[in-house]
Amino acid sequence: MQIQSQAFLRWQLPLEDQPHGASAIAPSNFRILIVNEDMRSADSLKHTLHDLGYFTTLTAYSARRALQAVEEFAPAVALLDLELPDMTGYQLAHKLRTHLSTCVRQVPLLAVAELLQLSTGERTRAAGFAGWLAKPIRADALNALLERVHAGPSAH
Repeated sequence: MQIQSQAFLRWQLPLEDQPHGASAIAPSNFRILIVNEDMRSADSLKHTLHDLGYFTTLTAYSARRALQAVEEFAPAVALLDLELPDMTGYQLAHKLRTHLSTCVRQVPLLAVAELLQLSTGERTRAAGFAGWLAKPIRADALNALLERVHAGPSAH
C-alpha cells in the first residue's frame, strides 16, 4: 500500500477547452482510496488525481488490502476496480457496505470498469456505488464525479 499526502493547496485556473472550468481548490482533507490490482492503472489514476488537485491517496492492490486499510485511512471516497484478483469490486462493495464500522459503511464508492455495458449502471447502483467510470478514465469525468461526491447527497 502506498500513501501519498501533501499539505498544500493547489489553485487551478479554468482552461479554455473546459466549459465549466476546473475546481478552484481541491480539499486537502479529501482522502481517496484507490483499489486496483494493476499497478500501472493505479499509478495512472493517482497521477490524474494529483493533476486535479487531490493529493491524499492510498493505493491498495487487492480487495483484502483495501479491507485492512480502509478504517485507519478513513477515505472520503473509494475508487474500486470491478475486476480484482481476490474478489470482484461488487463483492468488495458488499463487504464495505456491511462493515462493522459505520464510517466505512458510509464511504461513497465509485466503480471503475474495463467496459461499460448497459447493465453496469444498474448493477453498480444496486451494489451501493455512487457512480462509475470506464477505463481509460477521463480526467473531466473523474473530476465531475468527485465534485458531486464532495458536494454531498443534496447535490445528486
